[in-house]
Amino acid sequence: MATVFCAVWHKQADKLDLLRSHWENLKAQSLPVEACYIFDNGDEAPDWLDATWHSFSEPLTIYEAWAAGVALSNTKYTMNLNMDDRLATDAVRMMVSTAEATQSALVAGDWLVSFDKSHLNAEFTVTDLWGTHHSPEWPLMAQPNLRLGSGSGDRGTFGPATLWNLDILGKWYPTHFNNNTPIQSIGDQIFWKVVLQNKQKATRLPLIIGRYFSDTNSQAEFRPHNDNAFLKTYGVNPVSFAQCVTSGDFSKRPGQAGAALDAEARDAAAPEALNAVEQASAQLAEKFRAAGLGAGAGPTPGISR
Repeated sequence: MATVFCAVWHKQADKLDLLRSHWENLKAQSLPVEACYIFDNGDEAPDWLDATWHSFSEPLTIYEAWAAGVALSNTKYTMNLNMDDRLATDAVRMMVSTAEATQSALVAGDWLVSFDKSHLNAEFTVTDLWGTHHSPEWPLMAQPNLRLGSGSGDRGTFGPATLWNLDILGKWYPTHFNNNTPIQSIGDQIFWKVVLQNKQKATRLPLIIGRYFSDTNSQAEFRPHNDNAFLKTYGVNPVSFAQCVTSGDFSKRPGQAGAALDAEARDAAAPEALNAVEQASAQLAEKFRAAGLGAGAGPTPGISR
């Protein structure tokens, strides 16, 4: 019934440990899900990952990876789940059941905030909101029993992960602005806005469906960006990286020059490669960019499984 996709960024710190516990979290779902992992920069999945995965030969932005996940989903419903967030074991079952019962295009729930990594290997079930509280400050300040306020109107978002109906919304996800620069931080907000503007039904569960990890030093949502200004000035490019993946034609990938500049800025702000393989990948990516063949040239799937 549902695909859960995840972007596995090639420079993610502790990537294999996070991947292992993420995969265990999805296997523990009471409603079986199709996991789909998107690797970039030529990375491959470890031998122990018994799940669907795809590798793209060049670096991807977070929303390009999400768009690929959408395009490669083969189920009625799909949802994203970041590497450092975790779902309650009955979350997907409850969200799919709600979508079916209400004929909703999108279903969301609230999230308990974790400021350490104790949630990564924990198993927990969906709970009500009693005993939790919401704070409007951003970035979040560490405090117990803090919830995001997702979908309630308190924060203006539906959460770090939502479930949506591909039969209704189709295989599209925003990846670039109309000035051909990639979306850095507000792709999900743009997606939700499109859903609501098209008068599609979105349903919020007043329940805690997962654990959201908050770390201002490592997460994309805390990095500097010009997304709001670009959105106001240029609007959203209707062509998505998802369409490139679906068609297999990467020659029309949006944002060729902008994507290359963005990849350089993102790599400059990223942690240094942790091992010889990642160092070699970074050096190769730099050579591609210097030759004008990097993230801006449009990737071809390197390995697909």
